[in-house]
Amino acid sequence: MTDILEEAGIETELVVVTTKGDRNQKLPIDKIGKNGVFVGELESVLVNGAIDIAVHSLKDMSSVLPEGFTLAAPPAAPPVWDVFVGKAPLKREEELAQMTIATGSQRRRAELHHFYPNILTTPIRGSIQTRIEKMRASEVDGTILAYAGLSRASLTSVISGILDPTRFIPSPSQGLLGIELSEARSDLLKIFEEASDPFDAFRLRIERAYQKTLDASCRSPIGIYIERAEKDALLLHGCFASTPGEALTYATVPSTFHTATADVVALAKKVKHHD
Repeated sequence: MTDILEEAGIETELVVVTTKGDRNQKLPIDKIGKNGVFVGELESVLVNGAIDIAVHSLKDMSSVLPEGFTLAAPPAAPPVWDVFVGKAPLKREEELAQMTIATGSQRRRAELHHFYPNILTTPIRGSIQTRIEKMRASEVDGTILAYAGLSRASLTSVISGILDPTRFIPSPSQGLLGIELSEARSDLLKIFEEASDPFDAFRLRIERAYQKTLDASCRSPIGIYIERAEKDALLLHGCFASTPGEALTYATVPSTFHTATADVVALAKKVKHHD
């Protein structure tokens, strides 16, 4: 991301902020604290003026930002898929049914149990590299990670199989960078807009609208996938459970780039009210 600013002639300095989600690697995410265990401390540094821009994994962010702050249009993101990383190649998805899968994600756990009720899952925490190492050193068969994270860490070679995003529906904004800054920084907002990817900027707007309509936290079992069809046609796939442990509801709504703002609200109502 710094290359975007530097190409625009802006000198940058990286400031590393360690969050409570980074510091506590033992407890599951939902036991550490309220929504935003990877976000709150970054936003505090942003609000007090110590930094100009906070860069998050957008899927970790609440749908509501601090007053006076906004999100810049994101640069192009890697593919949105979830992938299986295991001790052996995944030839068919059905093979998951006989496995023990390590995951710290409530959504991934819910999706696994939705399709394979007897599957065994176990918690796992840590960085991408740490989770892969823990998986390989344990008795579990594999773990599920975001392709985007593996791509940014140059670790796509460890992927054992790509999961169908209409079944293992990704989290809202999965793979997108959350570039948070003051609404008053129109100069920076313009720079990011000019460097942004149009479809990923569209994803940000529509998928966060879905998250906000469902009033969901970043830990809720919630997923949305925007499938591009022919020409302007889209299919909006969603899943949702109001609390961890509750059965997921899946729904699909046909849409277009022009009607997606309204259609994604309809999708949220379908998965929330089981219509």
